[in-house]
Amino acid sequence: MIQIKLNDDKVESIYYGETLIEGFIRIDSIPSPEEILGKIPVMYYRNGAIVYEYEDAPETTEDGTETPPVPMDYGETVNELIRRKYTLSEELAILRQRGTKAEEFEAYNAYAESCKEEARLLIEKQKH
Repeated sequence: MIQIKLNDDKVESIYYGETLIEGFIRIDSIPSPEEILGKIPVMYYRNGAIVYEYEDAPETTEDGTETPPVPMDYGETVNELIRRKYTLSEELAILRQRGTKAEEFEAYNAYAESCKEEARLLIEKQKH
């Protein structure tokens, strides 16, 4: 299931998971944006569907290189990845009950560890 959170009609967050989240809108799919040279797609939700508007790509510097992207924050990246599967409430419940629901905690913990590794790889990839 895919759910989105909006800021006006601009898509602010995307959640992939089975739990319905208050304030999010359930959608069936997210279409791929068109690739337009020099443009960046920005996702909006209008008339019950995802649409894209295109903004100019970052300007180049005087030496001809692109403006560097904003560095990814490790903690924020891990949190975003964990939120794909667990809401904050679900995560806190699992952590509170880890002594009584060991299997559920182990599954959550393995997923969280994989998110940490994925975040490290994403940040390393961004550096190159």
